[in-house]
Amino acid sequence: MNEIKPFSLKPCPFCGSEVALTITPLWDGGHGYQGCFEYSIFCKNCGCSVGGATCDSVYLPEQEAIEKVVKAWNKRKEDDR
Repeated sequence: MNEIKPFSLKPCPFCGSEVALTITPLWDGGHGYQGCFEYSIFCKNCGCSVGGATCDSVYLPEQEAIEKVVKAWNKRKEDDR
């Protein structure tokens, strides 16, 4: 497995609580997509999340998939100004 670059996550935009990155295999026993993962970020307090099983994250290298979900989580409305 490749070394994952460090990343920082902003707190939850709704409640300000700590969040976590989860990496879930998309297979169980003989079913699903062997070697593919779901990358998502969720709030440990209110449960809001981003990421999920987006098709393009399944086919990206691990580092790129993580960077994509981190970028999506860290994007805030004030970033658009």
